[in-house]
Amino acid sequence: AMIQLKKINHKGDIQIAIWFEYNSEYIARCKRMGAKWSNTLKCWYIAYNIENYNEICTNFSEIEILKSEYDTTVTQIEPAEIRQETVHIADNTAKLRHDSDAGHKEETPDFKKQVVYVGTTGKYWIIRVPYRQHITPKMMKIKGVYWNKTEKAFFVFRHVNVKIAVEALLEMGEIFPANYYNDEKDTIVADGFILLEAYAADKRWFIMRCPAVPYLLEQVKRWEGSRYSKSQGAYVISATPAMLENIERLARELQITVQNHLPEKYLSKYKALNRKASQFKRMRADLLQSVPQSVQTYMLAMTDYLIAQNYSPNTLKNYTNAFSIFLRQNGYKNPDTLTEREIVAHLAEMIEKGLSPSSLDMLINALQFYFRHVMKQVSFTINLPRPKHGQYLPPVLTIEECARIFDCVDNTKHKLLLLLGYGSGLRRSEIVALKWVDIDFAEHKITVRHGKGDKDRVVMLPYSVVEYLKNYRGLNPNDEWVFPGQYKGEALSTGTVQAVMSKAVKKAGLESKATVHTLRHSFATHLLEAGTDIRYIQALLGHSSLKTTMIYTHITPKAAKKIKSPLDSLPINDITGKKR
Repeated sequence: AMIQLKKINHKGDIQIAIWFEYNSEYIARCKRMGAKWSNTLKCWYIAYNIENYNEICTNFSEIEILKSEYDTTVTQIEPAEIRQETVHIADNTAKLRHDSDAGHKEETPDFKKQVVYVGTTGKYWIIRVPYRQHITPKMMKIKGVYWNKTEKAFFVFRHVNVKIAVEALLEMGEIFPANYYNDEKDTIVADGFILLEAYAADKRWFIMRCPAVPYLLEQVKRWEGSRYSKSQGAYVISATPAMLENIERLARELQITVQNHLPEKYLSKYKALNRKASQFKRMRADLLQSVPQSVQTYMLAMTDYLIAQNYSPNTLKNYTNAFSIFLRQNGYKNPDTLTEREIVAHLAEMIEKGLSPSSLDMLINALQFYFRHVMKQVSFTINLPRPKHGQYLPPVLTIEECARIFDCVDNTKHKLLLLLGYGSGLRRSEIVALKWVDIDFAEHKITVRHGKGDKDRVVMLPYSVVEYLKNYRGLNPNDEWVFPGQYKGEALSTGTVQAVMSKAVKKAGLESKATVHTLRHSFATHLLEAGTDIRYIQALLGHSSLKTTMIYTHITPKAAKKIKSPLDSLPINDITGKKR
């Protein structure tokens, strides 16, 4: 299949845009090249230079280059317009090479004017440097210099040796201040103050105006539900006492004052953001950005029905993503006009292009949900044989390997969350959602609330961690979360839990790519090996079907060896005539 290339201006950077019909192999090639996906243009893109162009030519045989409007920004381009005015590749190869070389020419006097020192964040100075072929790779090789994709800037470790190396490479003299990092508590002095005001449009929020300190803004962006309002020219924050505590802590770190103009009793814990509602709101916004306006009505209708029927955020995300892919493959036609035969034909075409069995299942389920619930075609069924899935055994650690992992963790909180993940068979999301009220020390039980499928269940609290847990609670007696996050009122993120596990596995010297879920698999397997009835294991894991739990019988040979034939228990004579 042919791919199409075009030179575009993407957020101020010149890029090569790559279009092709859905093809899993092509997608894998793009990822290997380092290309990224653009939701706006519905294409892959990569930095505009001769090296990337040559790599594209190596990975793809049939290439067509489209005429480019150099002064057009990415937000003004529509997919339908992109495919107009195509040009043969022979006419553009030389132009691309010429433009690429021109983009990497020796720096002009303007180059130094484009080097901007932004400020400080934690241990790093932030500096923006325009790309130069003979400078940028050398910047990346300096120990202590990192590229930050979010800020689109270099983070430079605040050490005198790193400062000298960067300034010598750029030949610009003094660029950074002498506020070198030491191992003590790092503080950043900022001009101005933090101003808090009531938000007239919605009393559940308040307005926060603050100086443009990178460290401060980085922290605020990470708070649950915080967002920047262009109309207000400030951040909108959830009106809870916990958020005020977070702001006051940051102000003390930065040595700046807080001017609190909020009315009395404006803040309330009951105004805390509903995490599930926040997830739905964010997903709805992302969804609308990913599809053209012409089909947003269908996507919103499907989203509303999923939310109304209390489907989980993960199911909503999977169904809408699958439905969006199907619409894109059909040129964003009105799905209401498609017949079952046309849908099956499109699905067959997608399978030929490499759609995996699991993705096909998800897509069929999403389409059937749309037509049955949104279109009210209750009897709608896609009569397409579903391909057989492969059966894969989950990875399992031995008891000795689990012990090695736990021994490699020194942090009290980190060790406890891994011990509970293994000792109680918890998922990552269930570990971070634990509250102290869910732990019954007297009965040695933990109540898992709103687990997978929005189901509650009761699991054991291991005797060996009871005293450990009680001592740990003394460190945070007033926190409702067993494992609180960085900010007041928030739980630890699931990503942090996996990062702790990955670090421990590496430190333990295990070759296995074990995850937190591997501990859950190991919990079930070790119980089965110890002779625990599989029905109890099913209840502890929260499986709806015994078939899901039965997979552990295939990976535990120790339990199989303990199985004894009933014949061996009968008091009969053996072949020699002696009574056994």
